[in-house]
Amino acid sequence: MNKSICRKLHSSSSSSDNEFLDRDKPIKFSTSDAYKHRAYDTFCRESKAPWYQPYVVSGSIAVFLLYFCVFREENDIDERMGKTIWEKVPPLRDQVLEHKIREGTQLGTDVSELEKESREIRRKYK
Repeated sequence: MNKSICRKLHSSSSSSDNEFLDRDKPIKFSTSDAYKHRAYDTFCRESKAPWYQPYVVSGSIAVFLLYFCVFREENDIDERMGKTIWEKVPPLRDQVLEHKIREGTQLGTDVSELEKESREIRRKYK
């Protein structure tokens, strides 16, 4: 915030030209400093960065993406990330199946396939 505005807000003088001391009244936009402010001034300021900075940043990002997406060899972490949640945490699949079996039984639907899959998972991982 501008220092002069802060001083005006914090001053205890009740001058008639200082309209925004009365916080109960709205500030008229067309007479405020915000009316005179252009969006161009906010987003298109003169940068102090060197002229070659965008090229260096773009080049660095391009090299990183080439390495990460093309040249890097897959490792064991990549293989683990490719597995489904059910392969990573087998007991979770069993719990979900048990919940579906309970719901299906209460609703009166056929749960034989779910029970078969649940028995298969238990036999496989227990």
